[in-house]
Amino acid sequence: MAKEKKSKHHRDRSRDRSRDRRRSSSSGSSSSDDDDKRMDRRLSEERKRKKEQKKLEKERRKLKETPEERRQRRMEKKRLKEEKRKRINDEETLIPPELAYTNLNNPFNDTKLTETFIWGKKLEREGKAHLSVRQIQKEASKRIQKNLHEAAEFKKIRDAKMAAREDMDMMKRDANMKNMPTWDAKEREFQLDQVKERTRIRIEQGRAKAIDILTRYIRYNDERTDDKKKQEEFELEDPIQTIKNLCKSSDDLEDLEEDIKIYRTLESNDRNEVFWNDIITIISEELKKKDCQDRGAVHGSKR
Repeated sequence: MAKEKKSKHHRDRSRDRSRDRRRSSSSGSSSSDDDDKRMDRRLSEERKRKKEQKKLEKERRKLKETPEERRQRRMEKKRLKEEKRKRINDEETLIPPELAYTNLNNPFNDTKLTETFIWGKKLEREGKAHLSVRQIQKEASKRIQKNLHEAAEFKKIRDAKMAAREDMDMMKRDANMKNMPTWDAKEREFQLDQVKERTRIRIEQGRAKAIDILTRYIRYNDERTDDKKKQEEFELEDPIQTIKNLCKSSDDLEDLEEDIKIYRTLESNDRNEVFWNDIITIISEELKKKDCQDRGAVHGSKR
């Protein structure tokens, strides 16, 4: 019996402690809520006070400002308002500023180009039917900006490839310019060989020109001994007599002078410069003689 009373007394004390803890917890929670509310009211009052203070400060500045300062303030306010309006318009339109397209001026003749096209079925299929018009505009604008960025990247890559190709072409041209002297020398050598071959053929066929005989003289001195043995023997004549025998007219002398100029441009050295200068001097003297003879013939015919 005594044990039952003791157990009951213990349970009553436990219930009392639990009730006290719940009461304490409830009072603590309500106290915390009250603190939060007081903090919110204090912050709200502080914001309101600062707003009123800012407004009063603004009014005091307006009273003290000069007409010029008032005009500048209004212009600045108007500018900020215009920038805000432009920014809102740019956000609402799908056309980026760099494209410079309008509803009245675009290559597609679309009078609703800047408006957002809403494809309801497509949005439902993609699970975006709940999006607002502004959200759809933002997604479309992001997509357009992404495409423009990719196009700019492609253009950059293409320009880089073109620049690399131009660099390669320039390097090839530089290499060709370096090899040009060698090619020119080979070209002159080839042409000189052709001239020598034509000279040989004309001499063999008995229709040699004065330039053929003269070049045979210098070629005989330049060629190797083995080549001289292979050639047919020929008689060395006086160059002056050769010119007189083969150049009967002024035209023949002028043709010989021109042939000498061409031959000298093909020669790779100036070893025969003295010889050719002497021949040019002889031709000039012969031309003067021919000219005097022609004038004398004209005067004689007039008598």
